[in-house]
Order: sequence, then C-alpha cells, then structure tokens
Amino acid sequence: MKKLALQALDLMTTSDVAKELGVTIRSVQLWVERGALEAWKTPGGHRRITRASFDRMVAAKKFPQLPRHNSTALGVVVIENDAATVDLYKQTIEAWGLAIDIQYFTNAYEGLIYLAQHNPDLLLTNLTMPEIDSFAMLNALRDIPAFSAMAIVVITDLTEENIVEKAGLPKRVRLYNKDPIPFWEMKEFMCGLIDRKAEKFEAQK
Repeated sequence: MKKLALQALDLMTTSDVAKELGVTIRSVQLWVERGALEAWKTPGGHRRITRASFDRMVAAKKFPQLPRHNSTALGVVVIENDAATVDLYKQTIEAWGLAIDIQYFTNAYEGLIYLAQHNPDLLLTNLTMPEIDSFAMLNALRDIPAFSAMAIVVITDLTEENIVEKAGLPKRVRLYNKDPIPFWEMKEFMCGLIDRKAEKFEAQK
C-alpha cells in the first residue's frame, strides 16, 4: 500500500533509486545533498525523491561523480596471484561504479608493503598463494592493532575441513567460495562498508 501511494505521488525512496541505479543508499543521499536529485523529508526524517528529477538524471546519463581516491572512498587492496581472477575482479567490481579506490597485487609481499603504507578499509585475498603462508599472514594482520578495523574477505576453493586442518582463520574474516564467486553478496558487503565510512566522515565534519 505504501509503495502504491508513493507511485501515485510520483515519489521514490532512496532505496528505490539505489536499486534502480545499482548504487548505495548513501550515494543517493549525497546526490540529493548536492542538488542532483530533488527531494524532501517526511516528518519521520525519510527522504522522498521526485520521480521527475530521477528521470531527468537518467535521461541525461549524468550521474555526479562520487568521491574517489580520497578519504571518503573505500580503500580496497586485492592480493591475488591468479591473473585470470584479477581480471575478473577488475571487470566485475569496477563495473559497479562504487566509490572505491582499489589496488591489485599478484605478489603478496608487494601487497603487504602497500598495506603497511596505506592501511586500507578492505583486504580481498585468497588462501593458496605460492610465496607466502596466507593463514599466517591473516593471523598476523589481525594481531596488529593498526589493522584491527580492516575488513578481510577471503575467496577460496578450499573446504572448511582443509581450512581447519591448516589452523583455521582469525575472527572477523568473511569467507566466500571461489566456484562461483558470489559477487552479488560481495557487492552488498562493500556497499555497507561504503555507507558506514561515508556516515563516519560526515559525522566528523
């Protein structure tokens, strides 16, 4: 009923716009704040966006650029030795158009040096790199206070039994199966990280 009422009034929620364009709710909020979308707030504080302004933005194909390569973009480091998988990440993740500053490393040591210098928000890696013990690497990172807030996503074709046999993974590591990689779930996770970082950035202004 609520959805029908909004349609009758030619209004959209921030969630409606986010789903239509494949972006985060926070991205839509930023567009509203910058005047790219016309909106008003209900007494309960919820944004209602005019469909006319949404249609104009879509027709013009002019989506305001979201912050990249700065403090509000999600810093992501990919450490993955398989070149084909790296290409898949590039084609898929970068096509999402999210506010992400992403760096790729096929050599684990180079990736770790970059981590130490930049302290990103998210590490995306695997468990079978030839030049390093991935399990030891992840446990060491979790023991370092500077990386305690960094999210970690592991993509692997190892079974849970294999992982347990190799001493397991530290806490707060998100594990995805490699065949197939659940990119839809990964996107939702990254969107959540982006929203939280943007909210924290706005609160600190």
